[in-house]
Amino acid sequence: MMAVPILETVTRDILTPLRVCNEILGYCNNPTVETLTVADYQTRVLADKPAENQNNDFVNKLYEQVYAAENERPKLTFLHISDVHIDAEYVDGTLWDCDDYVCCRVQSGIPTDPAKAAGHWGGYKCDLPMRTFQNMLEHIVETHGSEIDGIFWTGDNSPHNTYDNTVEEVVYYTRQITKEIKSAFLNSGIPVYPSTGNHDTWPVNVEDFSAPGINYPINHIVEDWHEWLGDEAAAEFVQYGYCSLPFVPAGEGSRVLVLNTQAAND
Repeated sequence: MMAVPILETVTRDILTPLRVCNEILGYCNNPTVETLTVADYQTRVLADKPAENQNNDFVNKLYEQVYAAENERPKLTFLHISDVHIDAEYVDGTLWDCDDYVCCRVQSGIPTDPAKAAGHWGGYKCDLPMRTFQNMLEHIVETHGSEIDGIFWTGDNSPHNTYDNTVEEVVYYTRQITKEIKSAFLNSGIPVYPSTGNHDTWPVNVEDFSAPGINYPINHIVEDWHEWLGDEAAAEFVQYGYCSLPFVPAGEGSRVLVLNTQAAND
């Protein structure tokens, strides 16, 4: 599964004719490839860092200002959903202590020790059955629904069977979780700010940034997320999986930046 993106990266970006000639063989006199280190990038970015942020204690100073204020500041409460890793093949009673990447499935077998049997709501080394996620959302709505000003959903939705899953399977899990969140918070008016995780493109940890709008999962989930993103952000998101959209709870002028960290993965 990983052979195609690895070979493409090696031949396109690493073992190019110019790079081989310049850096490996040393035959070319005018190298056109310059290797940049993380330290080089860090130095360039920090060169124009504002004076008030020069020291690493600037965040602590912000909190000191908050605590020193005479009047209590307005507060916002957010729900953060992340890394639910739903598994539609989860089976009660199967072995949770298996040697595979994903346990609690039929192929995991039935344990002789009852203590190692997958429970109704989950197993220690397993991904999550959908009913557990649904139950969690029901509990949140019942006990905290009126307190929530917004929802941040940062992805990682599919199970860990990355060795044999498909792009359609990856999209399926994101869409199913989208449906559950919409159903749980139906007519609540609570804004949702979704983003993808490293398990939400295919293969895992990989995304092609060579052209806009060519990533299959992003092209398909944007349809389901359109009502959360809006027209402008959806048009931006579908290109490379990142966007900026109004941060409604914080008032006019505030925005949420939805990052796609696959660009910096591995």
